[in-house]
Amino acid sequence: MNDKLKQIAKYILFMAVGAGLFYLAFRNTEFEKLANDFRKADYTYVILSIIMGYLAFISRGMRWVLLLEPLGKKPNTWNAIHSVTVGYFANMLVPRAGELARCTALYQTDDIPVNRLFGTVILERVIDFLMLLFLVLLTLILEFDLLMELIDTAFSATQGTGDSNTGLYIKIAIGGVIIIGGITLYLLREKFMLHPVYQKVRDFWDGIKEGLKSISQLKSKTPFILHTIFIWLMYYLMVYICVFSLDATKDLSPSSGLLVMIAAGFGMVVPTPGGIGAYHYLVMLGLGVLGVASDDGVSFATLVHTGQLVMTVITGTIAAGFLWRARRRKKLAASN
Repeated sequence: MNDKLKQIAKYILFMAVGAGLFYLAFRNTEFEKLANDFRKADYTYVILSIIMGYLAFISRGMRWVLLLEPLGKKPNTWNAIHSVTVGYFANMLVPRAGELARCTALYQTDDIPVNRLFGTVILERVIDFLMLLFLVLLTLILEFDLLMELIDTAFSATQGTGDSNTGLYIKIAIGGVIIIGGITLYLLREKFMLHPVYQKVRDFWDGIKEGLKSISQLKSKTPFILHTIFIWLMYYLMVYICVFSLDATKDLSPSSGLLVMIAAGFGMVVPTPGGIGAYHYLVMLGLGVLGVASDDGVSFATLVHTGQLVMTVITGTIAAGFLWRARRRKKLAASN
């Protein structure tokens, strides 16, 4: 199978995963109620969520400029911001396409080699992974029982069947697989170390170590740290502030909002176009363990996701126009 066919097959798989999760989220939804919830929603909070989402884009672009400093590169800040925005726009269409799109866009405006740009994007992934891990640990401290219930619900194959023992059976089965797998890997460790999967895991771990080392070499460490905190604060607030837009969610506490943000974060990690399906399903489950009915959870997830989708489309389109103008100016300058 050639690379093009592999990409097509991968995209079809991502679409299928998104469609399956979309079905799971909306299978019991009364669309008349969903429309009524949208009519009654307080869009002041949705607008604030949209603003916070774009502020995260801006901060991420500014942080990217800081990451490029150790490489001796200084791109135009707004070009970097617009490239990040175009990257998010591309991810809506093709999962994981955004990384290449943003690197290509900045290369075309600022002549920074794509391979060097891509290295900084990999570093960003590592940072995002560590931040998400930190927030999961924080949620474990603040909402341990609820997070465990969310994990149980997400992995349960028997929602609505009434079989209370199946979750236990699944845990036992997973534990058995882990133990047997661990013993097998130990006995066959020399062969496994030559396997491509092991190489990918090792490369990922090496990337984490290299990324942390690169951060220590930053010239502007404090602004970088502040941008990282600000980005994730915006991610949290753009989800939590929307709880006040619906009557069914307005009484959720800030720590409960953190649980919902974790569910939303994992929903966006699942490689479906724009997080569609995965976001709705996991946010619905997250709200479910907080006592919010599934149809209200779907209404909330759809409201937040649609707001961010609209923001990404609008800002991505505008950013593409600015980048086109920047490329045109560069060509005109080169021809003179």
